[in-house]
Amino acid sequence: MRILILDLLDEDLANHALAKNVIYRPDVLHKGPTALRRVLIESDADAVVTRAALPGDIVADWAGGRSEPCYYVSIGIRDDEDGSGAFGSAVVLSIAENGDEDAYIRALKTLERAFTAQYDERYHAGRRRVSASRRVTLIGGGLVNLITAHYLSQRDYDVEIVDARPDPRTEADWTAFGCSRGGDDARMFTLSEMDNYNSREIHESMNTAFQRSVSEFGWATHHAGSLSQEEHAWVAEFESIPTWLADSYNDDIFSLTRESRGLWDAWIDSDPQLFEGSLIREGVLRIYSDTDNFAAAVARQRRIGAARSILSGADVAREQPALAAAVEAGHIVGGVDVVGFTINAHKFMRLLIDRLEAKGVRTYWNRRAQHLVFDGRGNVAGMRLYDGMLTTENIVISPGAYGSTLLKGTASEGKINGVLGAWLRLPNIDSSLRNSLKLARKGHVTEDANITVATDENGDPIMIIGSGYGYTGIDASNIDARLLEVMYAGLVDTAQKYFPAAYHAAIASGDLKSELRYCVRPWTSSSLGIFEAIPTTNSGHCIITGGHNTGGFAQAPAVGEAVASLLNGETHPMHTLYHPDRAAAFLASARTERSILRSA
Repeated sequence: MRILILDLLDEDLANHALAKNVIYRPDVLHKGPTALRRVLIESDADAVVTRAALPGDIVADWAGGRSEPCYYVSIGIRDDEDGSGAFGSAVVLSIAENGDEDAYIRALKTLERAFTAQYDERYHAGRRRVSASRRVTLIGGGLVNLITAHYLSQRDYDVEIVDARPDPRTEADWTAFGCSRGGDDARMFTLSEMDNYNSREIHESMNTAFQRSVSEFGWATHHAGSLSQEEHAWVAEFESIPTWLADSYNDDIFSLTRESRGLWDAWIDSDPQLFEGSLIREGVLRIYSDTDNFAAAVARQRRIGAARSILSGADVAREQPALAAAVEAGHIVGGVDVVGFTINAHKFMRLLIDRLEAKGVRTYWNRRAQHLVFDGRGNVAGMRLYDGMLTTENIVISPGAYGSTLLKGTASEGKINGVLGAWLRLPNIDSSLRNSLKLARKGHVTEDANITVATDENGDPIMIIGSGYGYTGIDASNIDARLLEVMYAGLVDTAQKYFPAAYHAAIASGDLKSELRYCVRPWTSSSLGIFEAIPTTNSGHCIITGGHNTGGFAQAPAVGEAVASLLNGETHPMHTLYHPDRAAAFLASARTERSILRSA
């Protein structure tokens, strides 16, 4: 979408509002109606945003000459105030004026939402239908698809799961598995999981994390010079997201996390044995090393309704004896007790798969899917497996970061890249860490860490530290071992400074390096997840979900609901909010957007 802004903006507002798809022409309104008419038409703008009352006949002429919908966004002016009546076929969006520059940001957010809703309506035209069959094949057996299988089996769908990796209930080496089982035995839910990682504030290094290696406090862990043109384009899209759009995306992400909270609560109440067997721990304590960051976090957690109590450093030391030394050393300035829970993920997977199989869900492990097969109309005819062809009425693909070939020919192709996270286990000395934690270390190589209270395979109490962001690109194996060691060193530093007794106990009991591992998470450049629907030849649906960065587990119940809704011919907010082309279509030019839609 090309956006024409006609008003003079102050420097701060311009820094937030202007982007690659914005045409900034504050001179036009001073040049008379002829110039306005010419610029509107010749700029090929899809939307005009202004505080000025534009003549209705000029807007109507501009709108009438376009084959695609266009938008007149008027700030502080109702669509009937200029006395000219109609604006032709233009969609008029009126934004209230509150006497501050926030009206412009609200105008842009309103425009993007209107565009996204209209774009999604065209995309789904003729695609929302009840599936002709209740048979569903899930490609991928990670946590998101396992939880989707739960929601489908609850609705009596005939479900089977196909996964390229070993059965998660076996004890194969961790490197044989994908992210869910290959990562360590810990997952967390809070109301701000799956945060938006595009910059929402203006600063010199904003949106540049992928340009710097982890040794330079960036996110790159891939081999230098190894990125393809497509991967560079992915990074460029990440860097092109303006602050106001990142903020809007963040609100949408959190809305789906809030939906998942209610679904998690209902599931926990209905099957307490599943969650007790997975060692659920209610409540999460967020701790902070920086005073300003702590203050901002308090305000944020209160704003989203997550804060249960605010703790000083002394409060943290008293309530969590395992952290007393870190508080005394000045590494913790305070904390926020927030809504949330943690589970031991591997235990959860084992118990859930047993339950699914008991309900008739069929599972096929060590069976690799290769790529989709399309018919001449672009419908999905089946899935090519390494040992044959799979034809089914409905397919749900959750590829993680390792299944890029599965997405060839779809709108989701190339949208999911890998971002590595590292893990370290420590003994939980005398079980003195009582709650799972989120640690924010401003300016550290592993600045955001989850510390989950767990047990090991022998039932002994442990804590699992998970942290770090390491971009691999599309190829999840593109990992520079030297940069991975930098991330591992960051984890060890966190262990040493925040849990010195546990750290020294781990050193004394053996080789700390043996407790280190990593997994590669599926990420998108917009920080939005992906939800794509393609018709199948057999009058069903091929659905693609994924790209949830750090929030796949947290949002999995909402994903399951969104999948079930589509199969039943119903709408769900995720269908629109996580459309794979949402960011690309809005930030593109008009003709590029039309090309995207035609190829979808």
